[in-house]
Amino acid sequence: MLAQLEPCNSLPLNQGVVKMVPPFVLDECLVSRFKYWNAGIRQGMRHNNELYTLFQAFSINERLKAYAVGYEQTEKGVNVCITVSRQSYCVWLSLRSLSYVPETQLVLDSER
Repeated sequence: MLAQLEPCNSLPLNQGVVKMVPPFVLDECLVSRFKYWNAGIRQGMRHNNELYTLFQAFSINERLKAYAVGYEQTEKGVNVCITVSRQSYCVWLSLRSLSYVPETQLVLDSER
């Protein structure tokens, strides 16, 4: 005879879990940059009808640091894009996903 298991009161596997999407990487020439106002002039970027704000820029020698910062932000639930040019790596945060993240978790580059 099979033993009967007691029902488990834990959450279903997918409930309460943030789906982490890794940063996607684009060549700088594939995006449209702009400036916008949010308590100061900020750098923005548009790609595929999604708007991003510049989080941090890194020199071409700091590629691994740029990726580390990008992944750190995805762990907080923010959609991240990293653009690559001959001079730099830029980490961009989706403005749409920032509306869901508590402000205390983020410090934009211009505020550092």
